[in-house]
Amino acid sequence: MSSTIHANVIAAPGPVVYPLLAAEDERIKITFGKEGDADAVFDSTVSLVRRGLRIDRVLIKGLMQVFPSLGDRIAVWRKGSAADVLLRSYMAKMGKNIEIIYVDDQSEIMKLLKSGKVNSAVVSSAAGKGIPFEELLPEVPGSCGVHLNRNEELILSAYMKGIEEFKRNADEAAKKVASRLPIKVDPSFIKGTMVNSILVVEKPKDSITFKQLISSV
Repeated sequence: MSSTIHANVIAAPGPVVYPLLAAEDERIKITFGKEGDADAVFDSTVSLVRRGLRIDRVLIKGLMQVFPSLGDRIAVWRKGSAADVLLRSYMAKMGKNIEIIYVDDQSEIMKLLKSGKVNSAVVSSAAGKGIPFEELLPEVPGSCGVHLNRNEELILSAYMKGIEEFKRNADEAAKKVASRLPIKVDPSFIKGTMVNSILVVEKPKDSITFKQLISSV
């Protein structure tokens, strides 16, 4: 009976969907994007809140980090991105005066760090060990999450299977994911984000405080 169940999900083509792609569950159709009706929507927790969607489960923690430590000139990819919103939320809450240097190409971030033009950056966990936003802001439930409408059990069980695939053989899982993404992503980046982040499927403790935090910027 279960093989006749099909679920449609909408997902951002980033780390949030990697475990679901690694699961290779043919009963789940994944559409990359932001719009449309679906059984589930996978995105950053910041984006879910800004789109007025519940965070029904937190899926990835420790993905978004300030690297190597918190400085006063920080490189950030794209104004208005989840990284930007989290950093500005931190500045507003703590009353910090930090200069943000925006870049459109993520590869420019490490170049800016190496050249000394910035002394820290917001990067994914694939870049190395920094300070996760969950440490800087206890209100942050995690970097990525899912809004669930229907077929919850099927979707979450597939996601957990994908997590196990990364634990079992991260290299193979990363190659699988890279082949299914709509954009070109190096398998080493995929592996790095999954291995260096905390992969979970858990209910957020307090979405309301998080919503209030990021609504302030």
